[in-house]
Amino acid sequence: MTRTTRDTVVAGADPAFPASVRLRVAFGLAVAGALLSAAAPLAGVVGEDIAPAYTAWPLLLLLALLPVALAATFLRAHPTVAAGVLAVTAFFAPGRLLVDLQITVDTTYTTRPELFRPTSLTPLTPGTGLWLLVAGHLLVLAAGIAAATTPSDDGEADQASTRRFLGLVVTAGALAAVGLFMAPITSTDPLVPTGGPFDAPALAMVGGLLLAAAAPAAGVLAASNPDPENRRGGLLAVAAALAALALPPLVAGLVAEDLGVSVGSVLVLLAAVAHAVLAGVLGRSQAPTEQKAVELPGLRRLHLIAGVLGLLAAAAALGGALSPQLEVPDGLPLPVGYAERLLWPALVAVAVLSAAVVAGRARPAFTVALAALPLAAGSALDSVFAATQIGSVKPGNGIWFTVLAVVLAVAAAITAALAGALEREEAEPHKAQTPLPTVAVTLIGGLLALGAFALPVLTGPDFHPVGLLDFRVGSWGLLAGLLAVVAAAGLALVSRSSHAAALLLGAALVTAVRALEYPLTSARVEDAAPGPGLWLAVASVVALLAGAALSASRR
Repeated sequence: MTRTTRDTVVAGADPAFPASVRLRVAFGLAVAGALLSAAAPLAGVVGEDIAPAYTAWPLLLLLALLPVALAATFLRAHPTVAAGVLAVTAFFAPGRLLVDLQITVDTTYTTRPELFRPTSLTPLTPGTGLWLLVAGHLLVLAAGIAAATTPSDDGEADQASTRRFLGLVVTAGALAAVGLFMAPITSTDPLVPTGGPFDAPALAMVGGLLLAAAAPAAGVLAASNPDPENRRGGLLAVAAALAALALPPLVAGLVAEDLGVSVGSVLVLLAAVAHAVLAGVLGRSQAPTEQKAVELPGLRRLHLIAGVLGLLAAAAALGGALSPQLEVPDGLPLPVGYAERLLWPALVAVAVLSAAVVAGRARPAFTVALAALPLAAGSALDSVFAATQIGSVKPGNGIWFTVLAVVLAVAAAITAALAGALEREEAEPHKAQTPLPTVAVTLIGGLLALGAFALPVLTGPDFHPVGLLDFRVGSWGLLAGLLAVVAAAGLALVSRSSHAAALLLGAALVTAVRALEYPLTSARVEDAAPGPGLWLAVASVVALLAGAALSASRR
């Protein structure tokens, strides 16, 4: 017998175990799991009397209870939303479980300053708190599985907001994934290990990779729900999970002696904020056009604003390339500015695409290619920062033009993203499947780009290039370029052919700027040689251009 009341389940389900009971069981499991996880630091996760880097249990208690408190707000009025919150939270449980189980194997490879801070190289033994923590993860996972099997009523479908902002959700998820690949803290204490998943043993490495994969997967899954309330709850759950991963090590870096804040934790926290903001945007029902209280400027006007901002960013980069980046004492020669040479190809690409956007064309390529400016500026600013460590050397006028170029590029990217959202709102729904050859070359181009930005394009004796995980000024530029390329490749797989071609063209331009670092700046290094990143960048450019050509050829 099939009924349609709130407590019924779909046809064929067990009527003795209705949806409301199943959801209450899931909620109870989640509450128990949160309480066990919160009690773990008080009981001690290691057998020895080893204190944490700071008094973290109040923060850990708050973060553990945040998802269940979120689910509780929806439990009565919107039970399917509460179920979604529990299911999304469970996405992160397997990764967290494996990371914490590393403590049972070898604590010298575990970076959990909020739980314990080693005082010697002697491996520590697991304590009672560790098993509470493990039990808590298992209960959260069980709660998510129970909640996911609860029948849902998606309500009135509202796909317009999803189509408009899905790209931003993907970008926020990619930002979280990159942050989770990085070290959670920096440290000058040799007893506190620092490193990302790839630096960890097998158990923690797999757990870290699962966490990095869970962030974008959970975000896209939540954002793709047709019901606005379900989207809002799911994205808020992702934000809460990311905050739980970012805040404990970030606070340790701020308050603990000899520990520092890492780029990775900052990126994960920014991703959490982005998901919370997107929850507010995507959680609104699509109102009729005549009832909209806030309307975006016209598409033509947004294109014009974005193009003008892009031209101003290119002009500021030109000022950075032509003006001296350093001031040296009188009588001393001004050093050759090799690093700022990279501004030239970046500003040319942005200027050309800015003119195209003003004409109403190439908006996706322009949005991606803007990342070339922070990529080039990062290299220039890193050189200036290194040089000014000498007391008599000061920043020149060129540095302010370079910083202004980055600020204007960010403003242009935001405006172009708004234009893209409006384009998707006005466009007809598109469900064309990307051909397999296009998928293959696009994925190859994106994977090659990972190596292109992570490995040096220039090597030489006694030369230490800026690395993606070095936490230097130039690392931010590399990170901006990599995020833009990876996000563009991912979005190209789900975009209409013309937009996919433009996205991949923009990604190819950013990667080409990375490759040009070798011919433009190699004179600064004695016995310079091409690094592995150069060949990966060239191969990535070829693959991305091939993907753009294949996408453009589709009808």
